[in-house]
Amino acid sequence: MKLPELMSEIELHRGWLRIVRCRLRHATGGVQEYEIVNPDTRSVCVVALDEAGDVVLVELYRFGQGRRLIELPAGAVEPGESLHGAIGRELLEETGYAGELEAVGSHYIAAEHGVVRHVFVARNCRQVAVPAPEPSEVDEGATVRVLPVERFRALVRRGELTETAEAFMALDRLGLL
Repeated sequence: MKLPELMSEIELHRGWLRIVRCRLRHATGGVQEYEIVNPDTRSVCVVALDEAGDVVLVELYRFGQGRRLIELPAGAVEPGESLHGAIGRELLEETGYAGELEAVGSHYIAAEHGVVRHVFVARNCRQVAVPAPEPSEVDEGATVRVLPVERFRALVRRGELTETAEAFMALDRLGLL
């Protein structure tokens, strides 16, 4: 089927989130407006295993849920930055750990988002620096958490991790489902 024709595009908001409204004409003749969050954005996340096989995570306060949540180390890919470079940087900044990185795959985080999330695993991670989170993450009380794989899997299966799909992709690659 033929893709829709873009009739107009208006930026509604530019901040931490960018929101764009697009007006499209479909092959059927119908016209619809869509709003998309962060179009053409790439992000990275990692399931990082330390040398003992435990999972290195980050805990932060999240306003949308009104509580602290456990997350995978993750972040945006900066202009000109490679995916491996971005996840290595994010892992080091958020946790102080570094390890052997391997790309797992990618996916769209949601239909109304233009974000492609690239998933990695890191093996044999060890702490090589003091975490240096961004100022907003400091305000959110960023704390490194290291969990045994069994506890991590339970957290993922209960849907209590913000990156559940990414965790399943990585655990599958690692043969740890």
